[in-house]
This record gives sequence, C-alpha cells and structure tokens, in this order.
Amino acid sequence: MIAASGGAPPRRLIPLCDKIGAERVEAVVRAFYERLHADPELGPVFARIADFEAHQQRVIQFWWLAMGGRCSRPDYVDMVGVHRPVGVTPALLERWLALFDAALEAELPPELAREWSHMAHGIGGTLRNRLGLGG
Repeated sequence: MIAASGGAPPRRLIPLCDKIGAERVEAVVRAFYERLHADPELGPVFARIADFEAHQQRVIQFWWLAMGGRCSRPDYVDMVGVHRPVGVTPALLERWLALFDAALEAELPPELAREWSHMAHGIGGTLRNRLGLGG
C-alpha cells in the first residue's frame, strides 16, 4: 500500500481536453488543415475528400475524445482502415506530424503543445506499426 504524503492534498488529474478546451482543439485542427492543404505532398491527398467539413469535424471529435472529452454520439473511426487505402508512407506520416506540430506550436502555449504532440506522435507510431510501415 502506498501511504499518502504528510498533509499534501490528493493529486487530481486534469484531462488534456479540459486544459486545452473545445475552442482551441477546433482552432488547432483547422490551423493544421490550412497548413496541410497548402502542402505540396499532403495537399493533393486531402483534396480528394468529398465532404471536407464533415471530415474535419470527425477529426476534431476524435481529438476531443482522445484527450478524455465526452460527446453524446461519438463516431467510431477505424484509423487503420481509413488510412490504408490512402497510401500512407513513412515520409508522408512524418510530414503529417511535422505539420501538426507546427499548428500546435502556433496555436497553443508550449506546455500544452508538447502534451498534445506527445499524443499525436504516439498515435502516429501506432498507425505506423499497424500499417506495417516499420520504424
């Protein structure tokens, strides 16, 4: 059993969604997609999405849920199934992460940007492994 330290208050974990807030989650995702659309490598891949606003809303919801948030009717996203037919390569995944990090750095205080980036890189690693991209 772990004993509580002398009169210290109990530790309270704060979900990342509560630290960042819904408005900033949306701002980061939108800033990221602005960068992505302008990118010569990734822009054409995402230009094929018919209803881009619906896609963007699903991504906003995905991040909100991944950070510990709740919503009334969450959409299930099969990350591997969605990305497999796109032809993701290790280089494209690294470019995606670099653009995402740039959006985080532009939109959030450094500590929050680092926390979210850590999550994004972890998810990127899982996607890399499940798609068989190595590394």
